[in-house]
Amino acid sequence: MPPTDPAADRSPEPEPEPEPETAPHVADPLEGLPTLGGQTRRSLWMLLVPVVLYGAAPFVANRIEPRILGVPFLLAWVIAATVISPVAIWLVARFDPAYRTGAVEPVPADEEGTR
Repeated sequence: MPPTDPAADRSPEPEPEPEPETAPHVADPLEGLPTLGGQTRRSLWMLLVPVVLYGAAPFVANRIEPRILGVPFLLAWVIAATVISPVAIWLVARFDPAYRTGAVEPVPADEEGTR
């Protein structure tokens, strides 16, 4: 029987991971951009209009009669909600101070040290 090398039976040791390099201090990418400065955004409450229209349909419009332009009332309600919803969302955007001023809306991922 030939002699075996004990080093051949061992699995190779993993190489140590290089230490991360410290990045130089990066300036805030949002610096200099307009902010809201504490203004309230009451127009965002108008986003409840589509939610209420669609959510109230089974309770308010769940009937066939009256027919509106030949379609059952429930279908007319859903069609009206579908037409009104984009208009409400557009109005919210127009009345929102963040939209009007072009203000930045930072998210938690923008904050430093969240990796």
